[in-house]
Amino acid sequence: MVKSQADIVSAVIIVVLALSLTSSALLWGLPLIQKRQDSVMVTRAHNFFNKELVSKIKSVANVGGTEKAILDVKGIWTLNVTKNTISFMFFSKASDKATGVWVGEGCDSVEGFKGQEGIFGEEEPCLVCAFSKEVSGGYEITYEIGCRTLTSDGKKYKIEFVKPTGGLTTSTGKGIAISRQSVSQVDPNLIITKIEILLL
Repeated sequence: MVKSQADIVSAVIIVVLALSLTSSALLWGLPLIQKRQDSVMVTRAHNFFNKELVSKIKSVANVGGTEKAILDVKGIWTLNVTKNTISFMFFSKASDKATGVWVGEGCDSVEGFKGQEGIFGEEEPCLVCAFSKEVSGGYEITYEIGCRTLTSDGKKYKIEFVKPTGGLTTSTGKGIAISRQSVSQVDPNLIITKIEILLL
């Protein structure tokens, strides 16, 4: 009787220890797994804006047609036709950016994209700026892409974002559709390519 009781007690202790170890592993392991997954998501967003989206905007501006750009990250898209920008904000437990400042080639550290002019043939028509802010439990990361005026021999060229009829200025969808609306010579020295941005 005593031996059988001892066996039962031993089994209970083993089960309790196993549960304790499993709980500890989950408490330590799950946050690490989540952070690793979010690091991959941040890298995906970085590549999307700095490579895919910029490339598709330039392609549509040059040859016309329609392109879709899909980003499988939960967040909020915003189209600002006044500032001539498209932005995307999302939450992550990991960040690859310094916090509290805008970063990116040609970006202002306080305001991000400011629309400063560039040189045609030497500088990119669209700039990508990124901002990371610490919030409870992680980071709020914003990517902003804006297109500026490029100059060459007194002539100016600009890609201008427009909202299609019935289109949205904010969306929680998975991406955008990019279409060339028109190319027009506003005056002898300014050529504007209008690109419709449909938030999906």
